[in-house]
Amino acid sequence: MRKPLYFDFRAKIVILILTMLLVAFVTSNIIVYSILGILTLYLILQGYVRSALKVGFIALIAILIKYISSGKGLTVLMPDMFLFIITRIMLMLMAAHPLMGMPPGEAVAVFNKMHVPDTFALPVTFMLRFLPTVKNEFSSVFAALHLRGLLSPRHPLRAIEYIIVPVMIRATRISEELAASAEARGIAFPGEHTSRREIVFRRHDFWLCFIGIFATIGMLVWEGRAIT
Repeated sequence: MRKPLYFDFRAKIVILILTMLLVAFVTSNIIVYSILGILTLYLILQGYVRSALKVGFIALIAILIKYISSGKGLTVLMPDMFLFIITRIMLMLMAAHPLMGMPPGEAVAVFNKMHVPDTFALPVTFMLRFLPTVKNEFSSVFAALHLRGLLSPRHPLRAIEYIIVPVMIRATRISEELAASAEARGIAFPGEHTSRREIVFRRHDFWLCFIGIFATIGMLVWEGRAIT
C-alpha cells in the first residue's frame, strides 16, 4: 500500500483559501461537482479515505436530491437553498480536514517561521486543537444517550437539549484545559518554537499549490463563460 503524502501546513492553508474563494463565487453545478472530485482525491492522497468517502457521500446525496427535484428542493423541509448550503459546507470541511488533525506544536512552529503575529497565530492554533476534541465529545455524548435510550425521533427538541447541554458544558471545560496545557508547554513563549516534524516546503507542496491555483483560475474563467 502506498504511503500517504504529507503536505506542509502552508500548502494546506493555500488549498483552504482557494476552496473558500471557489465556494464564494462558483454557482455552476458541473464546477461544484469538479471541486468535489478534486477534494476527494486530495484527501485520499493524504490517507483520509474514510473521511473523504463520508463527507463526499453527504455532498453527493445533496446533489442527487437537487437533481431529482430539478433545483426546487423537497418541499419546505428541504428547500433548494438548504441543499446549496450543505454542498458548500461539505466542500469546506473537505478542504479543512487535513488542518484539523495537525499537532499544535507544528502549527506554532510554522506560524513562527512565517513571522505571523501571535494575535492571529494563537487563536488559530487553539481552534485546530479544539474542534477535533469537541467532535470526540459529541461522539461520547451520542453513545451515552444511545445506551440510555434518550435519543428518540418522537421528541426531537428534547433530544437536541440532551445533546447540546452536555456538549456545551464539556466544551467549556475542554477549552480551559487546552489553554492551560498550551501555556504549560510554552505556546506563548516569545522565543523560537520547534517541532518534531521538519518544517520544509517541499517540491510536492509547491506542485500542490501550483495545481490548486491553476485549477481555481480555470474554474473561475469557466464560471464566467457559463454566466455570459
